[in-house]
Amino acid sequence: MKLMISVRNEVEAAIAVAGGADIIDVKNPAEGSLGAQQPDVIKAIARSVPAAIPVSASIGDVPNLPGTVALAGLGAAMCGVRFVKVGLLGARTPEEAASLLEALSRAVRAPGGAVGLVACAYADATLVGSLDPLLLPEAAAPFVEGCLIDTAVKDGRSLFECLPDAAIALFIQRCHNRGLFSALAGSLRLEDFTRAMAHGADIVGVRTAACAGGQRTGPISRERVTLLKGGLTATPHTSPVSFHTPATPLREPAAPR
Repeated sequence: MKLMISVRNEVEAAIAVAGGADIIDVKNPAEGSLGAQQPDVIKAIARSVPAAIPVSASIGDVPNLPGTVALAGLGAAMCGVRFVKVGLLGARTPEEAASLLEALSRAVRAPGGAVGLVACAYADATLVGSLDPLLLPEAAAPFVEGCLIDTAVKDGRSLFECLPDAAIALFIQRCHNRGLFSALAGSLRLEDFTRAMAHGADIVGVRTAACAGGQRTGPISRERVTLLKGGLTATPHTSPVSFHTPATPLREPAAPR
């Protein structure tokens, strides 16, 4: 299982890399769960991170506006990142999610095809009125390389407090059935990693647990990143998709199971 650390700037990215992060995720926590960062910041981070470490860029907890989101995705894809990550806050049905992701997928591949797409649904979907995360893998499969569950509302509740383990395990299984990698985030703590690994997650993403004082708005702490990395000591889980190869062509949806 790989450790993804969400960072705000180049300094935090360097600290996360030094602490052992496997993936650097660029975001702006002040603008939401998957808040988008400025293009110049994304470019600076992408240039500074070693080539062996993938960089993803969030484009926001987006409304159901495919054209607007596609334009944002195109901008992020031109910043030198490996992945563009989108939070489907405004999509409420699988059909809406698929329509938005189709437009976004075309946009991120336009600069040359080396950028993959990651779609995020929310564990607290009933609270914010967004897509049921268990419906995301099938809706997203033709357009993305991986799917993520995060929490939309940062009120201290973790992913595992918002969804039962059975639902999280089913989400991961549905991702793998369709050849997608699965990622879990949402106020995860070190003690949650064992559960994530037991369910077969490919990636765990954190910010708060990696920040000084455990505060989401605080700076990334190398010591905390190192501690989190040390928690991933179980037998590694192999992702069905490489994080270092160019994005694959569009897939047809897997047959229903």
